[in-house]
Amino acid sequence: MPKPGGKRICEICGAQIRGPGHVIKIEGAELLVCNSCYAKYSKKKPGTWSPMPTGRAARPRSIPSRPQRAARPRRERPEEEIVEDYAERVRSAIQRSGLSYEELSHKVGLSTNLLRRIAHGEYMPTIDEAKKLERYFKITLIERIEEAPREKAKIPKDYEPTLGDIANIKIKKRKK
Repeated sequence: MPKPGGKRICEICGAQIRGPGHVIKIEGAELLVCNSCYAKYSKKKPGTWSPMPTGRAARPRSIPSRPQRAARPRRERPEEEIVEDYAERVRSAIQRSGLSYEELSHKVGLSTNLLRRIAHGEYMPTIDEAKKLERYFKITLIERIEEAPREKAKIPKDYEPTLGDIANIKIKKRKK
């Protein structure tokens, strides 16, 4: 508690206390608070309220903004990557079609500006955008890369581990 005559500050909100102030008990601690904090927190049962967040989830809204979808399980698929010469392939396909960027944007489902940027090599398309272009122009823009399975290191049958080998094994397990 401050000395008489000094500034007194609310221990919850930090506002200057005008008047005598109030002492309330929250989770076993006695706090000097202002009138507004006293009005908010004095009627709480002792030990049931804390000024610190508890990590509990907020109450759900009465009207959800949109229906929640169930999460789809992800399918394992090989790694996909856009080819390096995607710009040349798209540019030549656009020229072969004989259509303008505006006409193509309606047919492919991408914006005119995006088609121009892809054709000029200023923007690398996402996998979904590349698939749209592949379907319409019947060209290949996505490479599928599959990693070869790695072979485990084989330990000879007559091998006896040293103290250093055992220490390295324990350290590696602990880091994971």
